[in-house]
Amino acid sequence: MFLPDEAGPVSLERYEKIKAYIRYKGAEVVKELSRYRIGCTIGSSGTLENLAKIAFVYLHRESSEKLGYEDLKKIVRDMCALSLEERRKFPGINAQRADIIIAGAAIIETLMEELEISEIKISKSGLREGLLVDYLSKSEFSHLITQMSVRKSSIMQMGLACNFDEEHAHIVSRRALELFDSIQALGIYEFREEERELLEYGATLHDIGMFLSYDTHQSHAYHLIRESSLPGFQPEEIEIIANLAYFHRKNTPKKKHPNLTGLNKDTVKSIRVLSTLLRIAESLDRSHNGIISHVRFYIASTRSLVLEIQAQWECQLELWEVEKQKKYFKKIFGHNFQSKVIIDQGLETLPVLYTF
Repeated sequence: MFLPDEAGPVSLERYEKIKAYIRYKGAEVVKELSRYRIGCTIGSSGTLENLAKIAFVYLHRESSEKLGYEDLKKIVRDMCALSLEERRKFPGINAQRADIIIAGAAIIETLMEELEISEIKISKSGLREGLLVDYLSKSEFSHLITQMSVRKSSIMQMGLACNFDEEHAHIVSRRALELFDSIQALGIYEFREEERELLEYGATLHDIGMFLSYDTHQSHAYHLIRESSLPGFQPEEIEIIANLAYFHRKNTPKKKHPNLTGLNKDTVKSIRVLSTLLRIAESLDRSHNGIISHVRFYIASTRSLVLEIQAQWECQLELWEVEKQKKYFKKIFGHNFQSKVIIDQGLETLPVLYTF
């Protein structure tokens, strides 16, 4: 309405008209909000984030996690004096927002004036995360909001956002951790302290790409995780989780794989080791019916490594899938292993030894 495909500067007179229109259209909202005492204001949107970044870069502020009213006024007036092409080169701006940022800033500035807000704290979370929290708080998972750590809550929210198979995800996660714990107890490999937790999270999210495509769901999961904001995680941890999802099936993490380009040696090593365990854990629920109730590695009297699988009934498909993982397991851990199945039958258990 006020800036119809214009590429030139925006006069201050026109900018004030925009604010006047916003003030008129938002009068009822402002009236309702004015009933409350505002102690802290948190903003969430791409425009707000970009304006805070501009203040950080252009005005040399200490942080891009907040935006002050006076800083906003200074930024907007300086940008209004520029053409669209000049605005695209403004320090700190996302060039793709250059055509809408003045209109967005006018809304923010007007609300800050009407509600007497001096500063807005910037949140990386958006409407999606808010809807998820609201959904969780009203569902059978409501206890998770208060009981989960920030990291685990981030993982759970992402899984729910992608409509993941929660039961299968948790089964694979438990099997992966059982494999991890028994390998560690035997002293076969010395894991880093944080690797157990990252394996759990990678296992939880390994199939989240399924809602986009089954055939390439590992690739979709990788991109979804890498490009998402996971509160509580460092960039290298997100890389590990994303690559565990990618390498849980089909390709193994070879040294020259493009996913690993630019990653440090410890991160690549974690991906190779943990993906090996995740591939076996995934194989142990290949039929997605949870028939495997417990697994562990142990050293037999012959000094050979045995994978003991406790199952509710015959699990030939799972065993066949585990067999496919033996070669890569030996490459990573330096051991062959044999699979031994114990089938639960009421209170009795019947051991059956498979030697593939």
